[in-house]
Amino acid sequence: MVFPGIIRKINKTLPSLLQALAIICFVHYVTQGLVTKIHKYNQRPAILPSNSRPNHSGVGKSEGRGAGMGVVRSHSAGMGAVRSHSARSRTTRSTTTTTTTTPPPPPSDEIMEKKQNRRLDVLHKACTRWNIGLWSSEGGGGNITADEKVLLATVPRTPLYQAMLVSEKHHLAVCPAARTGMQWLGRRLLTLVGKFNEQEVIRLRESPIILAKHNFPFLSSWEKYPIVLAQSITILMARHPLDRLLASYRYILEDPERNPNGYLHYGRRIVQKYRKRPVRGKGPTFEEFVRYLLEHEQRHMEEAWQSIAMHCSPCHIPYNMIVHYETLWHDVQWAWKRAGLEPFNTTDYVVYHLTPETRKEYFSEITLSQILGLYKKYRLDFQMYGYTLEEHIAYAKPGYEAVDPAIMDELSLTNTNHLQNLLKETLEQAKLKKEEEDSIREVLKPPSPHASPSVPLTGERGLSPEMNNHIGPVEDYRQPPPQATGT
Repeated sequence: MVFPGIIRKINKTLPSLLQALAIICFVHYVTQGLVTKIHKYNQRPAILPSNSRPNHSGVGKSEGRGAGMGVVRSHSAGMGAVRSHSARSRTTRSTTTTTTTTPPPPPSDEIMEKKQNRRLDVLHKACTRWNIGLWSSEGGGGNITADEKVLLATVPRTPLYQAMLVSEKHHLAVCPAARTGMQWLGRRLLTLVGKFNEQEVIRLRESPIILAKHNFPFLSSWEKYPIVLAQSITILMARHPLDRLLASYRYILEDPERNPNGYLHYGRRIVQKYRKRPVRGKGPTFEEFVRYLLEHEQRHMEEAWQSIAMHCSPCHIPYNMIVHYETLWHDVQWAWKRAGLEPFNTTDYVVYHLTPETRKEYFSEITLSQILGLYKKYRLDFQMYGYTLEEHIAYAKPGYEAVDPAIMDELSLTNTNHLQNLLKETLEQAKLKKEEEDSIREVLKPPSPHASPSVPLTGERGLSPEMNNHIGPVEDYRQPPPQATGT
């Protein structure tokens, strides 16, 4: 019978099936245990021996957001909010590191106070000129051009308090901005709240600023923010806009092998659009990255490629301190002192690797017109934080693109001779390119159907004789020719 036969086959194969199932369960159990241990190990900060000095990366190493870590910052009284952070790629080449070399002594309190007053004065004048936020008026903003109105459309009209990290206990508030040293400042904030010691915070495998946001919850209501901020040291972080873009390029796009996520999200599209024959696995050049920035709106870009004014509301929130990335160590020490906090004692020093040689290496790839285009796109950050194009424009090469004279008049540069020579070369190359295009266009221009040819088709022999198309009778070649008769 068929049924007993099936039973016998099942009885024969059942031990083998049970053995295979047991092996699969065992392998799954062992693998799950290993994965759990590895996950716990990655979440745990590594602690160095007390007699060893850490050799670690500083601001540039952890500048991006945490990879795939969602952070919830909840209000203390029922005001819930969630901040989701998408996965970001790891660094390719660190633009800043830490060192055991002691930084130079800080300036005096008087010098630091004057420096901060100058920075705040520059910010307030820019807010007045752009007619934004607390410094706006009904009759202001009359001399704003159409291009500037496009920039202003990207600035929020109300303060973005949700971007602030506020500590009522320490009377401190910070607005972290991407690629301005926020990871280094995040480590200082974590030690401030007592969650980690200096050795632990240095060896964190997660983004320090993500953990800092988790430990600095929202206030109980939005109405409470102006009151708390008025009693706190409010820190606005800034950096030279072009250095910020260069650091982000080196971090996200330059090396696809070490940073595959950045290449998949942006680099591949840039290469496919701006390179005729893309090389497999090769990231975009800095010039291709700049072309991408100039042709796309900021609101659709990475946070590090957007203006700081889009996130930190510099004209809507009354900041009383501006921290420049170029003087990050001393500025943050001064902020801690003004807030009545103990100075941080750490070997997590900041060393700036964007040297003039490094800037020249990259900015010599782009033209004068492209640098001026970046200035127009990030004009808000230039004017609000007092940065100039003095150094970067000196590395530019002449190009074929036309230069806007209004932008040239707006720049206050000291090395005018170099700029005039660069403009002259740019105009000459633009003229040569136009002449070349005109000549090619003239050669490829089709002849007009109404124009008579300058040379007759028959050459110099004049008109061709008329052809007689009459065909005479056909002679029979088989008959002998007629003989001539004598006379």
